[in-house]
Amino acid sequence: VKAGGVKVVVACRDPTLGEKAAQELGAQFEQLDLASDESIDDFAKRVASKYGCLDILVNNAGLAFKAADPTPFEQQTGPTLKVNFWGTTRLTDALLPLLRASPVQGQGPRLVNVASMAGRLGQVSPELQQRLSSRDLTREELNGLISKFEQDAAAGRHSQEGWGKSNYGLSKLAVIAFTKIVAREEGDAMRVNACCPGYCDTDMTSHRGSRPPAQGAENAVKLALLSDDGPTGEFWQDLQVSSW
Repeated sequence: VKAGGVKVVVACRDPTLGEKAAQELGAQFEQLDLASDESIDDFAKRVASKYGCLDILVNNAGLAFKAADPTPFEQQTGPTLKVNFWGTTRLTDALLPLLRASPVQGQGPRLVNVASMAGRLGQVSPELQQRLSSRDLTREELNGLISKFEQDAAAGRHSQEGWGKSNYGLSKLAVIAFTKIVAREEGDAMRVNACCPGYCDTDMTSHRGSRPPAQGAENAVKLALLSDDGPTGEFWQDLQVSSW
């Protein structure tokens, strides 16, 4: 991204890790915790006052409980969705005005949401698939569906109601659905896409992934630098549009 002439700001909840990453990348660092509404709002204000504009937003923060974690499923639901969906959408909405006002000449703004192959539409019932993939789906309807999943999970009836068995997978499915909504809202003025980086060798995968992080990041970089005639509202894998 830097090679493309972009000034990069790295955001992270851990200042030590964030500063280290920013230094390695030659980027700026700003603290941000997607589990905190206050942190999200403060971050958006800092970006506006300190940088004045935003041309590209890549949402990469994510939370996943380990398979061996003893925390009951229903107690994992809230924290997972808080970061992966509710925090991501809140941050995006707070920064959309800056993206829309991007001053770059000859290229519209870019929004990239890092999702996952775990967010496949097929994990939920046919009825929910139809509702979540509908081109008429609104933000309010999506938020209502995700809230219902939280309620169903808390009551232990999520399977009976047609939901999947993965909090992480459902959170990423919701991010992909949100991506498509924003793409429809912004039209040709902004390229809005979601991508899966693949099974990468990171802390989240306990370093079991076979793909180097830099290779996984190529998916988001491609979308961040996508031309104005490139696809929008799509889910990408392995540097190409993929089926959801």
